[in-house]
Amino acid sequence: MLRLALPIIGGMTGQIVLNLVDTAMVGRLGPAPQASVGLGSFSFLMFATIVTCLGTGVQAIVSRREGEGDQDAAGGALDTGLCLSVIIGLPMGYLLAQAAPTVFAQLSDDPLVVHGNEIYSGGSEYLAIRLLALGVIGANFCYRGFYNGIGRSGVYMISILLIQVLNILFNWIFIFGNLGAEAMDVRGAALASVMAQCIGTCFYTFLTFLQADIRKIYRPFRLSRIKTRSFFQLAGLVWPEAVRSAAVLVSFTIFLKLHGEISTTSLAAGTILLNIGSAGFLVALGMGLAGATIVGQNLGRGQPQEARTLVWLGVRLCTIAMVPGAAAVAIWPEPLLSLFSQDLATIAIAVPSLRLFSITVLVNVVPVVLMFSLLGAGETRWVAKVQIAQQYLLMLPIAAFLGLWLVPTLGYSSEAASVFGLWCGMALSRLAISAIVVPRFQGTNWEKLQI
Repeated sequence: MLRLALPIIGGMTGQIVLNLVDTAMVGRLGPAPQASVGLGSFSFLMFATIVTCLGTGVQAIVSRREGEGDQDAAGGALDTGLCLSVIIGLPMGYLLAQAAPTVFAQLSDDPLVVHGNEIYSGGSEYLAIRLLALGVIGANFCYRGFYNGIGRSGVYMISILLIQVLNILFNWIFIFGNLGAEAMDVRGAALASVMAQCIGTCFYTFLTFLQADIRKIYRPFRLSRIKTRSFFQLAGLVWPEAVRSAAVLVSFTIFLKLHGEISTTSLAAGTILLNIGSAGFLVALGMGLAGATIVGQNLGRGQPQEARTLVWLGVRLCTIAMVPGAAAVAIWPEPLLSLFSQDLATIAIAVPSLRLFSITVLVNVVPVVLMFSLLGAGETRWVAKVQIAQQYLLMLPIAAFLGLWLVPTLGYSSEAASVFGLWCGMALSRLAISAIVVPRFQGTNWEKLQI
């Protein structure tokens, strides 16, 4: 379990670090640029789900075929995913990039956050630049799904580490204008991320060509194996995941907009909190992706009980692993926040909510690991329905009620108190979802799904 999960967790760490690095390095420019990049990052992830969901479908199919011993079909799933990434991602990325200024203007009322000024660029330019690489991002996630599905999660970790090192280097060059480059501030952060992702996808492709056993057993990059049925099979599996991922990220974008209703400084604090919060789920997400591979392979072998036993083991390991980090964040939130902002007001607003998150993150391990494990069985529709309901029927209404109405009504006029109310709404919604996910995983419906 650890051999499969640890490289995935390492890779997930790198994935989140990409946004954290952008947020932290741009934070040197001030709260408004930091809010621009934070809001732009979440907006990009929202649109990127159009293609990144292909990785989930590829992993589910590959792990099932691997368990059945049909490696040729596993390689065919990778080819199908890569084709769909190019066909969908490249034109969609271009069209969305043209619409980025209009879209971003709906997310923030602050013109400095949306358009910037004569000193630095705004979030709309950041979003447009990153969207141009949508097809490349989709291919990257398809490779991730393939290698995780066949149990070689170390490849994913290596690729993400490469991307992160390059992203930090390119950020240093293009944000601040080092090594003779023009200082591009917010635009430089976007360009750095795009260049790092492109090189990472090229690395995946080169490595797949380089490995003799992959070429011989899985026979990748053979267009002759791609059939219309393969496209429809993969599309039918991933569209609920695309809807789920997009809806969840839209909800988080709205959640950030609620912070902006309080103040621009609160929006900057919310951006930092969401990025740190994403990192807080890394271990659970990584264990869930490992669980998806285990579920798929064991269902392919006809051993669902083995899958259930190993996933619950993953839940226990994950909880134990997260206790020290959660305790450290609860005790010392200020040093962590100071890595992302030097603005004392922003840090003061974020401290109470970060302490709350560090306490509730341990409870979230169970639903996160179980839901992502169920995706490996093909339960994409059920997971989509449950999480969308959680975000829109629970999290956003409760957060808005507590943070924007109840807290001011009770006489707490500080921005920190209002932001804390928003994060209480998120915590309560996360607690509620466990009561739905656990019975589903303990049941037998997912064991009968055919892929």
